[in-house]
Amino acid sequence: MAKTIKQIADEIGLDKQKVYRFIKKNHINEAHQKNGVMYYDEAVESLIKSHFSKITASSEAHQTTSNDAVIDVLMKQSEILKNELEIKNKQIDELNKRLEENQRLLDQQQQLQAMAENKIKLLEQKETPPEPVNGSPSIESKKGFFARLFGR
Repeated sequence: MAKTIKQIADEIGLDKQKVYRFIKKNHINEAHQKNGVMYYDEAVESLIKSHFSKITASSEAHQTTSNDAVIDVLMKQSEILKNELEIKNKQIDELNKRLEENQRLLDQQQQLQAMAENKIKLLEQKETPPEPVNGSPSIESKKGFFARLFGR
């Protein structure tokens, strides 16, 4: 049974223009023509289907190869990223340890400073003479202004 270009193209799932170009390129003649519509016999139909199935198979093989290559690249990148992530995690752990050590040292420094300030206060309290008892003026107040000023 003879078929039109459209019928053959629909069967193989292609655009009719693609099938038409193949027919023209290969100088294939129609089996017969009716009302301006060209019909092609089964031999031509099988030739067309054979040609386009090879192209489709080749395209699928190429696509599979491309997909495999992409998967390989993605796997390698994934491995590289995992390694980098492990390195970064180690760096973060090391920095956290350093931060804890710095915080411990800062706490110790603050404690030492507080202790030093307390000692200074105690020494200052020991150095200041006691206040005179019974409201009597101190020896210092009996001296004159200039004597107190120049320490005489």
